[in-house]
Amino acid sequence: MPALAATADSGPPQSHWLTAPDDPGLRLHLAARGDSAERPPVLFVHGATFSGRMFDIDAGGVSWLRAVAAAGFAAYALDLRGYGRSGDADWRARAFADGAGPACTGPEAIADIGAAMDFITCRHRRPAALVGWSWGSTTCARYAAGAGRDMVGALALYAPIFAERNEAWLAELADPEMPGQCRPLGAYRRISAEDMRRRWDTQLPPGADDWREETVLQELARVSLLDDPTARTVTPSAFCVPNGTLIDLWECFSGRPIYNPGRIDCPVLLIRGTQDPTSTRSDMLALFDRLGTAEKQYLEIGNGTHFINAERRAPALFSAVHAFLHRHARAAKSTGEP
Repeated sequence: MPALAATADSGPPQSHWLTAPDDPGLRLHLAARGDSAERPPVLFVHGATFSGRMFDIDAGGVSWLRAVAAAGFAAYALDLRGYGRSGDADWRARAFADGAGPACTGPEAIADIGAAMDFITCRHRRPAALVGWSWGSTTCARYAAGAGRDMVGALALYAPIFAERNEAWLAELADPEMPGQCRPLGAYRRISAEDMRRRWDTQLPPGADDWREETVLQELARVSLLDDPTARTVTPSAFCVPNGTLIDLWECFSGRPIYNPGRIDCPVLLIRGTQDPTSTRSDMLALFDRLGTAEKQYLEIGNGTHFINAERRAPALFSAVHAFLHRHARAAKSTGEP
């Protein structure tokens, strides 16, 4: 894979710490690259398993934050509560306690996105673009359709999930004792490096081992384990992942919409890899047809899975999203928006 263009922002990302609006004891982590106030801002929101680290993997030339900063944007990646570096040991002990309900539900994630967008739009004095991946496509879409309608300048939903029955995922999430219902959920689950490899490998067709660099998988596992101080208290080492997302995914994969796309009126790009079994073509097109905005487009990229942003085809994904963001950042500036 060709290396991304070098930038002055080639060291570690800057960290911003925000207070969650509904929990003064919770600090949210926001990573940033190229975040000069005069640049148009873009916020990346992760999915159900990995934190914002997914957008800044320091291997294989697949750091999306570096790429989008090199393209002229102020790049931010949020860790939702309980993911990555958001939530200290005391907060996690409470949120992940035995008997606690699923942590980081959809409404809580949307509140975290709102806190990050408030910070970013105040800092840059203009609406921000949002890029939501996988489950993050649902939380970003709900924010853009609701409280954030005036804050979002453009919305890119990568590997979007909407409302199509997905039998493989339903089998994974179903209660074996009560078919048709989601299994009982604790506050969190644990993910090991082998779990990561197994899920990713099942999406690679025969002969596609070269779609992903081994160093990328290893680095993503390393930083994910590093961020959780309890990861090495179990064997094999495994990091905690909040289970609130599974409530939303059960509904989506049961074919039940959890938001109204018709309320989204900003420009929207839908984009997926062709080998993605989680974000399907038919589901993406159903979402496309129901979007309220006339400024919408969809795109598929060949030879890529649900994790295409961390694969060898990542540059094609980055280029397509950056072109969309540039076009609408220019449009926002031309209309005199702050």
